[in-house]
Amino acid sequence: MVESIYFKIFYIIASYLLGSVVFGYIIAMILKKEGFGIVDRPGTAGAARQYGLKAAIPTFLLDCAKGASVPLIGKYIGLDMITIVIASLAVLIGHNWPVFFKFKGGGGLASSIGIGTSLIPVPFLITFGVTIIAGFIYKYTLGKKSKINSIIAGSILGILLLPVLVYFFTKSLILVAFAIGMFIIIASKGLLLYFLQKNNTSNN
Repeated sequence: MVESIYFKIFYIIASYLLGSVVFGYIIAMILKKEGFGIVDRPGTAGAARQYGLKAAIPTFLLDCAKGASVPLIGKYIGLDMITIVIASLAVLIGHNWPVFFKFKGGGGLASSIGIGTSLIPVPFLITFGVTIIAGFIYKYTLGKKSKINSIIAGSILGILLLPVLVYFFTKSLILVAFAIGMFIIIASKGLLLYFLQKNNTSNN
């Protein structure tokens, strides 16, 4: 059954629909918070800024699980790698542009962590560690005078580093690394503009 083209198409579409389930909105509803996602992105970072760790932690874990489930289930049922890769990108697209929430989703970082750790674990975890360290260094050095948030700065380095590491570890999946990076850059554009506008407002 998994070799059928119809099943593969179904799996890709189902992955997009799974990605479109924005857990940030669901957590906000459970906490009885209104206005979530209106002035900020409904991902982990947006949940943390608006409602703190009680909203950010479950949002992060669920978004990571959402991203990881697609490649893991695909491998378990015996799907070919091409279909798994496309479905993994589909769940990320769904998270960033969810059909259930007027195509306004999160930035894709948590979902990318789930996808990366299950699909390309070694290069992704190395990149993630370097990104965290670089973000802290930037925050307490160049970040003191810059308007760019340390999360964005660290993420940019990670996006550039990931394809290089994937090339050395798993050349066949290098396009996945590039695709994930491109989707995060596109989705993070609004987040970066948000930080710049916030800093400009506070300076005036």
